Amino acid sequence: MTIIRNREVALLAIIGLIAAYFMIWPVWRAWFPLDIGPTDGWNAYFQDLAFGPGLYPAADALVANNYPPLSFYFIAALGKVFGDPLYVGRAVSILATIGIGIETGVVVRQLGGGRFASIFAGLWVVAILARSFNSYVGRNDPQLLAEFIMMLGLIWFLHNRGRGFSSTMPLLLMVFAGFFKHNVVAVPLTALIWMLLHDGRKAIRPLVIVALVISAGLLSCQLAYPTFFANMLSPRVYSFERVLIALGRLQWVAPALVISIVWSWRERTKTPARFTMLFVGIGLLTYLIQWTGDSVMDNAQFDLVIATAVGVGLAYNHAASLPLAPRLGVTGVRTAIVAILAMRLLATGRIEPVLILFDSNYRAQFPKHAAIVHAEAAKVARIPGTVFCENHIVCRLAGKPFEVDDFKTEQFVNTGRLTQAELSALFDRRGVTNFGSDPATRAESLNRDIFATRDPPVAARN
Repeated sequence: MTIIRNREVALLAIIGLIAAYFMIWPVWRAWFPLDIGPTDGWNAYFQDLAFGPGLYPAADALVANNYPPLSFYFIAALGKVFGDPLYVGRAVSILATIGIGIETGVVVRQLGGGRFASIFAGLWVVAILARSFNSYVGRNDPQLLAEFIMMLGLIWFLHNRGRGFSSTMPLLLMVFAGFFKHNVVAVPLTALIWMLLHDGRKAIRPLVIVALVISAGLLSCQLAYPTFFANMLSPRVYSFERVLIALGRLQWVAPALVISIVWSWRERTKTPARFTMLFVGIGLLTYLIQWTGDSVMDNAQFDLVIATAVGVGLAYNHAASLPLAPRLGVTGVRTAIVAILAMRLLATGRIEPVLILFDSNYRAQFPKHAAIVHAEAAKVARIPGTVFCENHIVCRLAGKPFEVDDFKTEQFVNTGRLTQAELSALFDRRGVTNFGSDPATRAESLNRDIFATRDPPVAARN
C-alpha cells in the first residue's frame, strides 16, 4: 500500500511540476507593459471608463464594447486600491487560473473522486491552461475570472443537489458570472439540462426565476447604457468553415478528452459519468458554435477544458473501469494516464520558462522592450488629435482616448458595410492618425519556440 501511495504522490508531483513550469512564463510576463493579446489594453481602456461616461460608445463610433459591464467595474474598483487596472486585471487572471484548478478538484470530489484524483484534475487544468492557452493566463481579460465565478456556482449547485436544497441561488450566481463574460455558458446549460432531466416540473420555478433575473439584468444594462445592445451586437462575420479550424485546435486537450469520454461511456449508467458526459458534450458543442464567429479564439474552449479536467480526474479515480485495467492494474492505468498527458504537455518547442530561470540575457530583454513601449508612447503623445495604435497599451500610456477599435473597423470591412477605401476616407474625415507599433512592444516578440514560426497578430475578440 505504501509503495502504491508513493507512486501516486510521484505521479501528482510530475503534473504539479509541469504546471508550475508553464506558469513561470505568464507570471513573469505580466509585470511588463507589453501587449499580451488583443484584449489586454482594450480592457484597460474600458476599465478606465467604468465609473464615468463612455463605457458603451455611440453606435456610430469607431469603437465597440461587446463585453458585459461587471468585469470593468470589478477590476476598476480593485485598481483604485492596488494601482493600474492593466496589471490588476493580469494578476486577477493568474489567481483565477489557480482558483479554477482548486475548484475543478472540488467538483471531482463532489462527483465521487478521491483526494489524489481531485488534486490530479486540478493540477492538470492549471498545466493545460498555462501551457496551451498562455496568451489568456495573465492577460487583462475577464474570461478566466468569469470561469472562476461560474465554477463557484457549479460547486454550490452540486452541494445543494446532494443535500436536497434549492438550486436557485447557485443558478443566480452563474447568471452573475455571465455578466462578467457572456460566452461562459457550458456550466449553466449543464445545470439547467440536468435539472430538467431529473427534477421535471420542479425545475420550472428556478428556471423562471433565472430567466426573469437575466431579463432584468439586460434591461438594466440597456437603461443604464442606451447603446448597450448596439455594442453587444456589433457586426461580426460568421462562417461554418471555421469549425474545421476549431476541431484542429482541440489537439492540446484531445488525449484527456478521449480518456474522459472512454471512462464516462463505460460508466454511463452511473450518475457522475452521466453528468460528466453532459458537461463535456455541452462544452464541446458550445465551443464549436462560438468558433463560427470571426476572430473568436481559444478562450471559447475554456468550458470544454474544465469539463475535460473533471472527466479525466474521475477517469483517474475509477481507473479500474478503463480498458487496460485488467492488463496493467489500477496503478498501471493511472501511470499511463499521467504519462500520456505529461507527454502531450511537454510536446512543445516553447522554452520561455527555461530561459527565464537560467538566461539572464533573456530576462534583460523584458525591460528593454518595456523601454520601447514608453518611447513609442512618448511619440504618440506628441501627435495631435486622434491616434489609432495597433498596440492599445501604447496609446493608453500616451494619454490618448480610445476612439478607434481595430476589431470594429475590421468587421466593418469584413461584413461589407465599408470597403477598405471607404474606411480610409472615414479615418481622414475624423482626423485619425494610424500609428504602427514596433513588434517589440508585444509580449509575443519575446516568445521563444524552437520549432514553430510566429503567426501575425489578429484582432481577436469574443
